[in-house]
Amino acid sequence: MTVYFDNAATSRFKPKGVYDAIMYDLAHSANSGRSGHADALTASLKIEECRNFLLSALGGEESHRVIFTKSCTEALNLALFGYVQGGERVLTDANEHNAVLRPLFELKRRGVIELDVLEQEQDGTVSVEKLKQRAAKADIVALGGVCNVTGASVDLKYAAKAVKDAGCTLIVDGAQCVPLTEINLQEMGIDMLACAGHKGLHGVQGTGFLAANKDLKLSPIVYGGTGTFSALTTQPTDMPEGFEAGTLPAGGIAALKAGAEWSFAHAKATRELYAQLTKTALYNLKTIGCTVYCANCDSGIVAFNLGDVDSGFVADMLNEAGVAVRSGLHCAPLVHRHFGTLSQGMVRVSFGVESTNKDVLYFSNALEKIAAKIK
Repeated sequence: MTVYFDNAATSRFKPKGVYDAIMYDLAHSANSGRSGHADALTASLKIEECRNFLLSALGGEESHRVIFTKSCTEALNLALFGYVQGGERVLTDANEHNAVLRPLFELKRRGVIELDVLEQEQDGTVSVEKLKQRAAKADIVALGGVCNVTGASVDLKYAAKAVKDAGCTLIVDGAQCVPLTEINLQEMGIDMLACAGHKGLHGVQGTGFLAANKDLKLSPIVYGGTGTFSALTTQPTDMPEGFEAGTLPAGGIAALKAGAEWSFAHAKATRELYAQLTKTALYNLKTIGCTVYCANCDSGIVAFNLGDVDSGFVADMLNEAGVAVRSGLHCAPLVHRHFGTLSQGMVRVSFGVESTNKDVLYFSNALEKIAAKIK
């Protein structure tokens, strides 16, 4: 028996439509946006259908455009390096993934921006009230809906209003919160939303997107063929094609549409499942005597440590017992600095739509046996 509890890294469950889309593309491979034959046009059509669905599901049909990328990380790089002109004051928070932090700290190192990092509260949450106060002195705010380490969530609707009231451009890392957090891009005033295809949307790796307000002026970060303005040796900046240089993974994007359709349709049930499984797991972990790092945690992500035992050792022992989890620093150094776990790391459990109470019980029993052996 293998219990897969690493869905925050990559979801294991894939709807049947995802398999069908990939298999169709393998049998009908063609380069979208380049050739004019029937299969190429079909590939292009499937890509546009995915764009349209995502914009509809996220409330950005009138206001935004979807730019496809190979990951959420690339989408965030486009949002930050492609938008910053120089001299901006940027606010982020210490719960962010390195996909946000590293671009910002690099821009700071170059002297391009002034960077303000809002620290967490003692329990690991981010205060929206403090965010609101600091946003008054910022031009751009970059934040995530759910912390990928602890599962701590932000009231994104409230935070977005605070940021927009301050007159800032808002960039959201949606890797861990889409589609479980209800988002309407236009109503909430989110200027750019970056997402991964292979996590909560149940698509495949190698896909992601940036939903960007169509009125923003972005600069490309990848240069090459786009299938548009091909007589020019300069990169076009028409959105979205000018930001999608190179061949798009048509099959992966078609699979993303199938996964996203399923995921948005089942979002309410998934939220309820994760909240219930998280509650059970937290109770069991505390009973075993673990240190848990989840504050305001019902997002399906649970982080813990077993005494002062290295998180990698615990994860290896769980792996031997048939439970797949993640350990280490989770690409979020400021979270570990806050909790004092830079050396130890944390063990992270992240549920999927196929996770059950039986899985949580199996994991808890395995961990209890490990704890007994260590003592």
